Amino acid sequence: MNTSTFRFGEKNDLKPSKDNNLFGDPFWGEAGSMKSRSVYVQLNEKEKALMLKANYIQMIKKARERNYNMAADCLQWWLDGTGFTKNIDFKWLRRQREVMSAEDLNLKRFGEKLEEYGKTLEEGDTAKYDDHFEHQVRAGIFGELYYASGDSTLSSQCYFKITKKGDNYIVTGIIKHFWSDRYDWHKGASAYIPSFGNIGDSDALLVEKYCGAKPFEMRAEWKQSFDKIFESGFLGSLNINLK
Repeated sequence: MNTSTFRFGEKNDLKPSKDNNLFGDPFWGEAGSMKSRSVYVQLNEKEKALMLKANYIQMIKKARERNYNMAADCLQWWLDGTGFTKNIDFKWLRRQREVMSAEDLNLKRFGEKLEEYGKTLEEGDTAKYDDHFEHQVRAGIFGELYYASGDSTLSSQCYFKITKKGDNYIVTGIIKHFWSDRYDWHKGASAYIPSFGNIGDSDALLVEKYCGAKPFEMRAEWKQSFDKIFESGFLGSLNINLK
């Protein structure tokens, strides 16, 4: 950022490379500049918002340097202020362990329900099983998902048929997964950044008020198809593992 754009930066002799740094580098555990903070507290709201926006831009740059491109894209989308829904690449989501953990849990729930249905079937019977499970995805502070989204929701809807043939159970159908989150901020809340501390949501709300940033919805969806055979075990036990 070129602080000469803002008279307060020029007046207080802030150096863009060092002093004009409120947040530090949260992706590398570096604290912000004390000189920058001391100047910041003297500014009016609009000047604070401009300074905060410049620091969010620096945060985006640092995120890209760490290869946290999804987190950077989401922060940029918010700063751009269109308010449009952002479609998140489901392949990226499924590389996040917290999302896969939520998906696996929903698959396990569907499998347990199918086992209950299967035990009620007679030879040649077919039963339909449609159901829905929802799970909150809690992102860990050491992964990119935390910076891109924080907590989110994975909703899974299944459409299955289960058929009994002898000792076998044939399971066919699909599961549709819907991931969602709202990229927004809440007065009084904050986010913990490892080795740095808390960054208050009030900073982001100030940027929304004066600089045109806007919250937005994030969405993703994907589908899994199933055509599997499961064999009953000892004394008619049934284990349906959809993973």
